[in-house]
Amino acid sequence: MPLPKLETPTYEMVLPSTNKKIKYRPFLVKEYKILLSAIDADTDEITRIVKELIDVCTFNKIDVEKLAHFDLEYLFLQIRAKSISEITNIFVNCDCGEKIPFALDITKAEIENKTKQDNRILIDDSVGVEMRYPKFEEILDLYENTTSEKAIEIIKNCVNAVFTKDNYMDRSTFTDEELTEFLNSFTKKQIDKLEEFFNKRPKVVQHIDVQCPSCGTQNKTSVEGIQNFFV
Repeated sequence: MPLPKLETPTYEMVLPSTNKKIKYRPFLVKEYKILLSAIDADTDEITRIVKELIDVCTFNKIDVEKLAHFDLEYLFLQIRAKSISEITNIFVNCDCGEKIPFALDITKAEIENKTKQDNRILIDDSVGVEMRYPKFEEILDLYENTTSEKAIEIIKNCVNAVFTKDNYMDRSTFTDEELTEFLNSFTKKQIDKLEEFFNKRPKVVQHIDVQCPSCGTQNKTSVEGIQNFFV
């Protein structure tokens, strides 16, 4: 006699960037095992696994390659909450050296800076730069390599086009070397305009406040980065 087939529950959520409802289901055991393998994986492998799992858990109804990074992270949290637990245990580092255990409720994560920015940024009176939001793998890389050089590299990668009053130059029309030379000609105030777009991008964040049991310090910090919510 064949074993019974279990019915997998389905849920709905609103995709932050579009406000459209999408359906999703929890991870199955075989998928959860794949997720566990990503804990110590490199950026490329984590990206592949997360995108594949989100694709199957949303019934192949959305194009994960076109998702904004904050959409993908937020969606992952919703699936993770329904699949494993709404709580994940982390440690908060106090200045005194104490590692404070904290039960993080991932359903309280929020998307900051949801108001859509103008991605066409005027550098001077005649030249502008069109930006895109960073991809999921670029943000993941930044979380793992938090340096000013890495941030500048990603900002450069997010240049979608350069335009003037008379011309629109898509990214495919100029080389990486030409773009580097172009950006190197910016003043500090001009490059700050691109950095402001990047820094004000929407992102999934959870703010926490926990008192250190050793020294009594009230530690206020923010948690972001999908790797904090794997298991």
